[in-house]
Amino acid sequence: MLTETELVTLEQNSNRQLEISSQLAQELQKAKKQLKASEKESTEAKLQKEQLQKQLIELEASSKNQETFQKEILKSLPPSVPVVLREIGVKIDIDRYVTGISYGVSRLIGSKYIGLRGEYDLGDKKAGVWLTYTY
Repeated sequence: MLTETELVTLEQNSNRQLEISSQLAQELQKAKKQLKASEKESTEAKLQKEQLQKQLIELEASSKNQETFQKEILKSLPPSVPVVLREIGVKIDIDRYVTGISYGVSRLIGSKYIGLRGEYDLGDKKAGVWLTYTY
């Protein structure tokens, strides 16, 4: 048999355990809600990651297409430097003004110009030929 004090103590202990159990159940519910929210956010983050990866792949493909297109356009454009250069020259002397003339033609070969220039000196009445190399 239990005494009244023992019964009261058991009842108080039982009530405390019920309160603790109730608090634990509430905390468990909160934790479950947080877990669901976290799982939802994780799923959304994974979907966003997949979408961003798809966009990145599409952008890379588009960039490669644009690069190829630009290369094709550059190939179709005329060269930015002239293939043939022509020059006309005048030899000048301070005392006698114009003393000679020259004319030359150079052709682009690779990235250098190789050419030929002819000169005529009016005073000496002599002609000369030059082979030219421009870099």
